[in-house]
Amino acid sequence: VTTAQGSKAPIQRLADKVSGVFVPVVVAISILTFFVTWLMTQNLQAAFVSAVSVLVIACPCALGLATPTAVVVGIGKAAGLGILFKDAKALELAEKINVVVLDKTGTITEGKPVVMNIEGVSSVSQAEVLMAAASLEKGSSHPLAHAIVEAAKQRGVQTQAVTSFKSISGQGVEGVIEGKHYRLGKPSWVAEGGFINSSRVAELEAQGQTVMVLGSSDRILGYIGVADRIRESSKVAIAEMRARGIQVMMLTGDNEGTAREIARQAGISDFRHGVKPSDKANIIVTMKRKKLKVAMVGDGINDAPALAMADVSFSMSSGTDIAIETADVTLMNNDLQSVVHAMALSQLTLKKIRQNLFFAFIYNVLGIPLAALGLLNPVIAGAAMAMSSVSVVSNSLLLKSKKVS
Repeated sequence: VTTAQGSKAPIQRLADKVSGVFVPVVVAISILTFFVTWLMTQNLQAAFVSAVSVLVIACPCALGLATPTAVVVGIGKAAGLGILFKDAKALELAEKINVVVLDKTGTITEGKPVVMNIEGVSSVSQAEVLMAAASLEKGSSHPLAHAIVEAAKQRGVQTQAVTSFKSISGQGVEGVIEGKHYRLGKPSWVAEGGFINSSRVAELEAQGQTVMVLGSSDRILGYIGVADRIRESSKVAIAEMRARGIQVMMLTGDNEGTAREIARQAGISDFRHGVKPSDKANIIVTMKRKKLKVAMVGDGINDAPALAMADVSFSMSSGTDIAIETADVTLMNNDLQSVVHAMALSQLTLKKIRQNLFFAFIYNVLGIPLAALGLLNPVIAGAAMAMSSVSVVSNSLLLKSKKVS
């Protein structure tokens, strides 16, 4: 949080550029004031006082404080709401987001899937299916893998050692258990080893379950259906995003049936299924080329490429280390409503920055001519300059009392 508060928002760079031009212009006005006053009054002291008054009242303190004070308060308030911005750039850009891309598992859903169905084919028992599946998945950090391993523990099924293990991104895992080769993953991938009961798979998927098929080198051994409930807060957050005119899209590597059911429950009309990690990133790049400002919300290793490509990326604090490291914002509450709050807070912070910059500009527009005309002495000019800085800081502090909704 401290690092983020010390970083510069893009709008601060604009203020710095203005200050870079402002200072030499003020010096020039001060010199001009000195000579004009001296020539008109023949009073060297009056000319000197007017010139100094111009320099004092035009001190760019208010201009320099306009952005960083609002950023510090905004990021601090965000932290109090469980929203950790890594830098001020993300805070500024969050206001401009018009597309939010959501991962499914652990983002829209609770990220705590449970095994709903275990079915063996022919003479294969449920215990055999679960043993092989849990053995293959026991080293994985994926939520679906955790669900299978947990189901094995609850049912007292012992896992076995796996050799020649391979994880195929977006497809599944395979390995050798007690000399026999197994595959566990997407039906289409495992189907290479035998016939799949497509109607049964479709039936489970229609119930919102993610179906994983277990197969050996020559036949299908069983089916495992895993379901993950959506967070109630996800429905509310997605409705709020849409009310703000933001396009919401869900990207998932899951099957069409499950993706469609989860999207329906969450209130999302635009979703893509069977999406690989690289595809997620490519979809975001395509939208950015259309001049859209894209936010990505995810929590897994597979989301990292997409998080890296988004204009602003959000990660759940319960997510993987690589997702948290890649994201611009970490959501400590693991709640999509925090994304809405982040955008609202960004809007409030940018509003304060614009107010501060406007006040600093008006102050100088009114103050410099008065000082140049000799209507302000250096003492009054100094007091006015100090008050302008106090006013900017006070206006920024008002952000603390603003309700974020």
